[in-house]
Amino acid sequence: MIFLETDILVKLLNKNSAKGDEIFQKLEKSNESFAITSITFYEIVSLFMVNGINVPPINLLQIYGFSKEDAQKAAELELELQKKGKEKKIGTTALITAAIVMNKGGSVCTLEDRFKDLKDLGLKLFLV
Repeated sequence: MIFLETDILVKLLNKNSAKGDEIFQKLEKSNESFAITSITFYEIVSLFMVNGINVPPINLLQIYGFSKEDAQKAAELELELQKKGKEKKIGTTALITAAIVMNKGGSVCTLEDRFKDLKDLGLKLFLV
C-alpha cells in the first residue's frame, strides 16, 4: 500500500501540473493500492477550505487514523532521531505519518526530503 503525502496529492489534484502527471504515471504502474493518513486528510481539507475551493472527494481513499500503537511508534522514532540530532528537522506530523505508514506495512510517496532520514529507521519510500 502506498500512502500519498499532502505534497503529492496537491500535485495530483492540479490538472495543470506536469509533475502531477509524471507522479500519476509512476503510481499507476505500481499496481499498489493507495491510502492517506488522517493528517494528510486534514491538511488537504484545510488547504481547500481556507482557499474557498470545493474539497475534492479524497474521502474516497482509504484513510488511516493515529492509533495508540502509532503513537508508541512515533515516540520510538523520535527517540532514535534525537540520538542522531535530527528530530527537529523532521517534525511531528512527519513522525506521526511515518509511524502510521510503518505500522500498516506501507510506503510513503512524497517529494519532501525530511522523510529520507526515517528510511534508516525502517520507513519505506515510494520514489517519484
